[in-house]
Amino acid sequence: MKKTVYLIDLTHESQLGIGSDTMPLQLGLIAAYCLKDLGDQVEIELFKYTDEFEKAMLAKPPFLIGVSNYLWNIDLGSKYIQAIKRKFPQVITVYGGPNYPDVPDEQVEWLREHPEMDFYIYKDGEVPFARLLSHLLDNPNVDAAKRAKLPSIHSLIEDEAYMGETEPRLRDLTAIPSPYTNGLMDKFFSQRLIPTIQTNRGCPFTCTFCTEGGYYYNKVYKSSLERKIAEVDYIVEHIEHTQTLRITDSNFGMFNEDQDFCEHLSKMQDERGYPEYVMCSTGKNKKERVLKCNELLHGAMRLTASVQSLNPEVLEAVKRNNISLENLMFLSDETSDTDTHAYSEVILGLPGDSVAAMSDSFQGLMDAGIGNITQHQLALIHGTEMNNQETREKFKMEGRFRPIQRCVGSYTFGDETFSAVEIEEICTSSSTLTYDDYIEMRRLYLTVGMFYNDRIFGEIHSLLRVLDLSTYGWIKLIHDNIKHLHPEIQSLYQGFTDDTVNELWDTAEQLVADVSADVNRYDRGEMGGNIIYKYRSKSITEHLDALLEVAYTYLNKYLEQEDVYEELAVQEIERFARHQKLRIMDTDYEAVETFAYNIPQMLYDPSYAREGGTLGQLRKPTTLRFRHSDKQRTTIHRELKFYGDDIPGLTMMISRYPVKRFYRQAEVVEGSAVAAE
Repeated sequence: MKKTVYLIDLTHESQLGIGSDTMPLQLGLIAAYCLKDLGDQVEIELFKYTDEFEKAMLAKPPFLIGVSNYLWNIDLGSKYIQAIKRKFPQVITVYGGPNYPDVPDEQVEWLREHPEMDFYIYKDGEVPFARLLSHLLDNPNVDAAKRAKLPSIHSLIEDEAYMGETEPRLRDLTAIPSPYTNGLMDKFFSQRLIPTIQTNRGCPFTCTFCTEGGYYYNKVYKSSLERKIAEVDYIVEHIEHTQTLRITDSNFGMFNEDQDFCEHLSKMQDERGYPEYVMCSTGKNKKERVLKCNELLHGAMRLTASVQSLNPEVLEAVKRNNISLENLMFLSDETSDTDTHAYSEVILGLPGDSVAAMSDSFQGLMDAGIGNITQHQLALIHGTEMNNQETREKFKMEGRFRPIQRCVGSYTFGDETFSAVEIEEICTSSSTLTYDDYIEMRRLYLTVGMFYNDRIFGEIHSLLRVLDLSTYGWIKLIHDNIKHLHPEIQSLYQGFTDDTVNELWDTAEQLVADVSADVNRYDRGEMGGNIIYKYRSKSITEHLDALLEVAYTYLNKYLEQEDVYEELAVQEIERFARHQKLRIMDTDYEAVETFAYNIPQMLYDPSYAREGGTLGQLRKPTTLRFRHSDKQRTTIHRELKFYGDDIPGLTMMISRYPVKRFYRQAEVVEGSAVAAE
């Protein structure tokens, strides 16, 4: 009789949505590899949702449970396993995932903190898990398996550590059968989860803040084109609720094979309309190839130009080699007139970071024309060089703790009820950054988020480029005058600041105690969301009129400060912005207006300003029709149905989908002066 194995990648659920909305690909790969050799001995089922897992567990306890360990679900998985061990102590438990230390002493301490776990699989899991499972099928004695010290298997017996040598990585990912084509992922298509694939594994870069920055992952190993095509074709045939595809590669688009794959994806787009949007982290080099992949996908990719900082001392401290500013400008120019979501990432709190360094990074990226800037906070996580004691002491890094967004909740197993709280430690001060500096740089990011990102005021940025003025100068003027802004906007800053301060605790223990006592508010969605996206979504959907007033009031102040007087141009681009973005989700809105300037050329032709084009040359009467395209209407209605139209739903939607795709099209009306040229 076959033994039953459950693999769980549980996700939190609340009124804010689910903590992780992607299909559990890594568990699927582990299951597929196991079944290749052990399919006649085991049956394996994967679980994402707690209620489904609880029902299966109580109906049929398995021989073994495999548990994924990520920052966003380790407490949830552990609380369920603890409850299971009390009710079914014979069930064998195996953990695995990247949220685990690299230093042996810290590994032992981690194992001590999780006595409900029998085994931990270190690094890649397919081969070690299959070998461990085979060993246990032959001899289910847990202590004997621990003493065997199988490769990559870590465990304790009465506080004594048993650590196997690390298993070498698989060099050919096609050795792992596809979890899609063998049906392991079928049930997730109906569970409103995003299909996820991996075309290569590893990263050649050595960033100290990343779990793939160490030696283990410094070689990139790939799967075949045939395998990738088969998976996408299978997904297209089974997709139900979303038109998004997620690719987990660290540097998608950087390799020749990626372009071949994108040619097939392009064919699927033309024939089946999928994927409409590709979530991925694109390559840090080979930007021409990345852009070619995006061109093949009709602008569907999310393009990343991560810099983390533009400060040389910071980059040296984190062992980072950056994309050049020339390549940043090239990426910006190539995507400015498309639906492509191109963005750059910076990290607040890196060694050597400061108010000046972060401000300079924002300014440099704006000068390069990058349309979206994402500021992450430095998370001090297991498995990174950044988190070792030597680095912390060298840079006097101190952290505070916060609950992970959408990853708090109250759950049941049988007769038991318990709270689960996922935690991350954030670097909030260092030798060059005070805690007050940290808060102020978070507020600066809110300014960037509300007034710059997603080209929400792209027409202002374009006008300033034509006038050879710095966009950051305008942004900084707004930020320096927060106390004088429209009351609605001031309230957004105050709410954001309060939420930023209140989401941080000095100790993890106090955080768990306080949040657990208040868990119902997290379940109801009153707390625990992504606060930057929360306030961005509120500003766009509830306060855009006030946002427009602030933006254009301070544009006039900035131009006056620079002795530039272009009153008509400012009036015209403000009128343009109101037609394009007010009531952004209203797909019935349509208007025809004539403008004194050719605003589309100013907005969508970045080479115009770079090549010396003047504002006077744009003085051409232009009639425009504002309306959503049929494709936009379909997308907006589908995504509102998927995420909901309340603030939590819109927050999730804005965090997952580029807002600029929802701006109304501004079409030049046939017969106008510009159209006749």
